[in-house]
Parts: sequence; C-alpha cells; structure tokens
Amino acid sequence: MKSILSWLVLIVSIAVIVSSCAESKEDKETTANTTDTTAPTVISVFSTADNQSSIAITDNITVTFSEAMDNTSITTNTDNSSCYGTLRLSSDNFSTCVRMSAEPVSSNSNKTFTLDPYDNLTVSTTYKTRVTTGVKDTAGNAMSSQYETSSGFTTLAPTVLYETTTPTRSGNNIVYSDNNSTSYSDSDLQADGARIGYRMEVTHNGTDYYAETIFDAWDGITLSSLLFPTVSNENVIQRTVTNMSVASNYPTVTNTSSTTGRLEIWPWNYSATAQNNIGGDNSKYDFDDTHSGNNNYGSMQVHNLSAAQTVMAWNRHYDSDPDIGFGNNPANTGDNKHPDWTFSSDSSLGTSNWKFQVLLILQQ
Repeated sequence: MKSILSWLVLIVSIAVIVSSCAESKEDKETTANTTDTTAPTVISVFSTADNQSSIAITDNITVTFSEAMDNTSITTNTDNSSCYGTLRLSSDNFSTCVRMSAEPVSSNSNKTFTLDPYDNLTVSTTYKTRVTTGVKDTAGNAMSSQYETSSGFTTLAPTVLYETTTPTRSGNNIVYSDNNSTSYSDSDLQADGARIGYRMEVTHNGTDYYAETIFDAWDGITLSSLLFPTVSNENVIQRTVTNMSVASNYPTVTNTSSTTGRLEIWPWNYSATAQNNIGGDNSKYDFDDTHSGNNNYGSMQVHNLSAAQTVMAWNRHYDSDPDIGFGNNPANTGDNKHPDWTFSSDSSLGTSNWKFQVLLILQQ
C-alpha cells in the first residue's frame, strides 16, 4: 500500500512539473507576441503658446510623439545654423536651420520635446519643423518616414502705429500719413510681451532700401511718447533697448535676431559730447550724443549698440534737405564725417519714396 502511495505522489509531482513548464513556455510566447514593434509617429507640433498660425518671436516649439521616446535619439543643432540632429527648425526649406540653445527638453513622460532657439525668431517669417527617421521610441523602433510640417507657422507681423512720408516738418508739426494710435491704449503697450519697432524706407540710385528694428517695450512707455518728435510735443527718447532684431537690405547694415539697441530721438539741436559711458566718441556724432533742449535740428536715430553701428537715421527735420542714411555714414572727413549722418544733407540717401514708421507688436 505504501509503495502504491509513493508512486501516486511521484506521478502527481511529474504532472505539476510538466504543467509548470507548459505555462512557462506559454508565458514566453505571450511575451514574445506583445513585444513593441509599432513605429512612433508625430502627433503635433506647436509653439509653447499653443498658437500654430502666428507666434511671438520669443516662443519655443514643442514636438509631441505618439509614445515615449528614447531621449538619446532626440537631438538638434546647438552650435551653428547647419541642419543636423533629428529635430530641426528652418525658414528657408532647410538650407539652414535655426540654432538652438540646448538639446530638446523632454516632458509628458518623454513624449513631448521642446526646442528653445538660441536667438529670437525673425518677425513676419514662416518656419517649418522637420523630424527625421533617426528618432526612436523606448523599444528601439524608428519612425517609418520623415515628418515635416506642411505649412508651418508664421511669426507675428508688426502693425503700424504712426507713419510719416514727409521728411520735413510742416511748421512745428509732423505730417502723419497713418495714425492708428486710437486703436490701442497705454496699457496695451505696457502689457507683457509688447514690442516696439521702427522702420525706414528710401529709394536711392534706383534701388529700394529699408531697415526695420523690433525691440522690447520699456517700463512706463506711452502712446504719446512714441509720437515723432517736434518742438511742440518735446518728445525725447534717449535710452538703451533690449532684445532688438535688425532686418535690412542695405549692404552695410548688420542683420541680427537679437542685440542691444540705442535710441536717440529728439527735436532739438545736439552736440557730439558723449555722456553715458557706452563707448561714444566725443568728436563725432554717433550713438551717444547730448541734446541741447532747444532749437530745432532734430534726431530720429536707431543704433545697434553692440556693433557700434547706426541702423537708420533721419536728422535735420526742420530742413527740406534732411540727413537720411542706413548703416554708419561712410564719410570720414570734414563736417560730413559723423557715423549717424548728422550734417550729411546733400550726401545722404535723399528723400525719394521716403517713409518712416513706428511699429507695434502685441502678444496674442
């Protein structure tokens, strides 16, 4: 009887082992059958303001995938404007790419990655995003095909706040060809993200030239303070501005997406005396002059302070032969030697098709 019982125990043990092996094999087959082989896809590309159509030039770009990604496969260009890395941003069909300040930052459990441009984007410019097949999910699956936004997004365009096409005052007044200031308030200009700009255009020797600058609005800015300066309104703006972009087709103007700017705007006479310890020349009229507070010569100048360069200048507002120029005045002798075009008159770029605008960009 004891022998029979021992055989029964042995048979049951063998059955348990066989069953366990069968279950283990089944588990392995199930695991093998559920291995991730699905290629990841791009779900969305947005600015950090979630606005695809028109974004601020300071916005970042986010790319969201369908599943968690391998962080090491998400890369971008951080040292120049060459198009390399698996996430790319470009405004010229990827001939060049926007330089980024760092590698993409992950969030949303490694599904979303943020691109942070090294400098501001350019105003009124369309950008596209490209994701290459080099990106992989955590299982090692690569995207099956390259992704590229079809239409991209466009950075906000400035609106014209004030405009004049008359380079000489009429009496003590500026003649405005456009004035949209009633559509805005001082609080609009003082809101977060508000940006101000100046644009000048002129035709010289048959070529249409322009220069446009956009920069951060300063504390306490008002609509009336941005009026063109006259001896009646006595407007004076002499300050350093931040985060200034420069765009121009004039050959000697340095284009940049972000620099420090300097404004010298007043209706008065002025001297070359430098007074702000910012590198001005006491013997030449430039980006650090001293206005007299009287008489009526007039200065409307925007400078790239980092480059010690005049971007645009409109001086001698009282006269039918004003000083108008882009870049630093190339003359270096006589009364006409001044970088900011003061006293240039007949040797300046003239007044053909001339226009000067005060611009405004508000965050949406």
